[in-house]
Amino acid sequence: MTIFLLLRHAHSSANEKGLLAGQLTGIGLSKIGIEQSDGLVKNFADSRIDRIISSPLQRCLETVTPLAHQRKKKIHTNAAFIEMDYGTWSGKKLTDLARKREWKQIQKTPASFIFPEGEGFHEAQRRVERELKKLSRKYPRQTILIVTHGDIIKLALATTSGTPLNNFQRYVVDTCSLSEIHWNARGRWVMRSNSRMVTIKSKKKSLRHRKSLGGGSGV
Repeated sequence: MTIFLLLRHAHSSANEKGLLAGQLTGIGLSKIGIEQSDGLVKNFADSRIDRIISSPLQRCLETVTPLAHQRKKKIHTNAAFIEMDYGTWSGKKLTDLARKREWKQIQKTPASFIFPEGEGFHEAQRRVERELKKLSRKYPRQTILIVTHGDIIKLALATTSGTPLNNFQRYVVDTCSLSEIHWNARGRWVMRSNSRMVTIKSKKKSLRHRKSLGGGSGV
């Protein structure tokens, strides 16, 4: 049995500004995110971690670096867990994107949507499932921490539970939250989702913001 601990990156500067960051580089953690990242060391104190894998994007690497240093673990970057490629939508304000006609399709029938000059949800789900399957076969008795992004974790949860892709947006994945899935040759199980690892005092965001693309600006 491979245990996957799926950690969404801590609060970023893009979350702070309400931007859809996607695969844009140079986006680090906000002040809130730095506090969350530092708090992970204590909150993972009693957790087994055999291997740390991270999206190659800065906000994920910054999130897990203090924990990796404390555990003396190498961070293995893996592009299979990079955020979705939102194409021409990348870097745009979520409030502006929500006014687009395509927004309703993303919320109701995302399985058929491909972002302009970007990636489709079906394509992203395939790359995530393929890599999880590969890792579960390679490390059948390990606990692997994967630091990644909101939509990627939602897709992993949907893949594990057998949730239709058109319903994957029903999962909420806040910044610095932990989800846990177990995989082996006989089956796949969701053990928990959106468990807050570090609670930081901040302005409470509505569920509408928290469940939007990439987890929106919710903390």
